[in-house]
Amino acid sequence: MSGIGHVEVDRTDGAVDGRLQRGRASREAILDGAARVIRADGIDALTHRSVAAAAGVPLARVSYHFATVQDLTVAGARRFLERFDERLTELAESGRAGERPIVQACGQFMVELLTEGRDDFVTALQVRLALHRRGLVVEDDRMLVLIRSFGADDAVAAAIFSALFGFATLVATGSEPVDPAQVHDYVRLVLESMIAGSRAVGSGAAARPAGSGGS
Repeated sequence: MSGIGHVEVDRTDGAVDGRLQRGRASREAILDGAARVIRADGIDALTHRSVAAAAGVPLARVSYHFATVQDLTVAGARRFLERFDERLTELAESGRAGERPIVQACGQFMVELLTEGRDDFVTALQVRLALHRRGLVVEDDRMLVLIRSFGADDAVAAAIFSALFGFATLVATGSEPVDPAQVHDYVRLVLESMIAGSRAVGSGAAARPAGSGGS
């Protein structure tokens, strides 16, 4: 038809977007493969070849996204910790969703962490130490947020987390089998003591007249 010029469609942008999407998908597959290697064999087993096999991608593709083993180790370690923390959050939230008291919910959470989740927890400790040796720290406050959701203030939530994390580390790295009753007893002791202490401090501060000294 006369008067209508030929319109050329530029498909360059679509091709670029497609390559970017494939690149992102490839990188995600590599990171998930790295997390699987860490979970199965530990962080020292991370190599370009082992990750390529776990991810089901060519070796050259792993090298393209992560030029050095150091780059691959840091990225893979972070991905493992992300996945581990997601599982912890799901486990803790299941207790929260059941509207159980904090003592019961945390007790069950700790038992599951130290039984079927024990190997992953120990691996997570090793990964954090490996990152620390490289001058890197992974910050994650999701567990603190969950503890605060039961009504604990920031200071009490941090104290509870520290006490339970230390206890879990000692039990998980020890040689004795996990005793669920002992875990529940420890969690109850920690939580009840800290919550009661927090209330006592709060009531004492409220009862003290403004401007009065501590003596």
